[in-house]
Amino acid sequence: MAGKITNLRSEVSDKLVRRGFRRVDRMHLLRVDKDWSFWVDIGPIGKSADISPFVGIRHDGLEVVRSELMGLPHDESVGSLGANAGYILNEGYRHWKAEGKSEEVLGCIDRALDRLKPLMDLKKINEGWKIQGTTSPGWQYSEIIVYYLLGQEGLVLEKLRMAQAVFCKRDDGVCKQFKSFEQRLLKKLNPQSNQAN
Repeated sequence: MAGKITNLRSEVSDKLVRRGFRRVDRMHLLRVDKDWSFWVDIGPIGKSADISPFVGIRHDGLEVVRSELMGLPHDESVGSLGANAGYILNEGYRHWKAEGKSEEVLGCIDRALDRLKPLMDLKKINEGWKIQGTTSPGWQYSEIIVYYLLGQEGLVLEKLRMAQAVFCKRDDGVCKQFKSFEQRLLKKLNPQSNQAN
C-alpha cells in the first residue's frame, strides 16, 4: 500500500494555523499587537501542492485609510508590505515543489517574518519598499498614507506629485483612480476647504 500523499501547500497552511495564524482563504494572519499583524500568502489551497510563500506585515490603520481613500470596501486580509519570502531574505525567489518539506518552508517563512518585524513601526515601514519585490503595483498609495498618518504633510504632497507622474502617464482608468485618491486625501488634509464649498 502506498504512503499517504500530502499536499505541501495544505500542510504548511495547517501548521501555520496550529501556530496561531488565522486563515482567510489563501492568507494567514497573526496578530502581533493592536495595530500590526504578520501575513503569509501560500497561494490557493486546492489541487496545487507546490508553494511559493509570500510574507509581509499589515498595519490596520493604514489599510482602513487606504480602502477609504481608494473608495474600496475594507478587506481585513490585505497586507501593507510584503514579497516572496526569498526576496525578503535577499535569497532570490523561493519556490518548493510538491515533494518539498514543510519544515523547510516554515523555516524560510519564519526568517523572513523576523526580518520584517523591525519595520512594524510607521516611522520605519517605508524602508521596507527598498526590499526587492515589495513594490507591487500601487505601493505608492501605502507610502503616501504612511506619511499622512505620521502628519508629514510636506512629504504627502511631494509623494503625491511623484505618484501622479507614475499613475497619470496616460489619461486612463489608472490615472482616474489616482486622481480620486488624491482628491479624497487633500480633503482630509484640509477639512476647512470642504466646509467652504
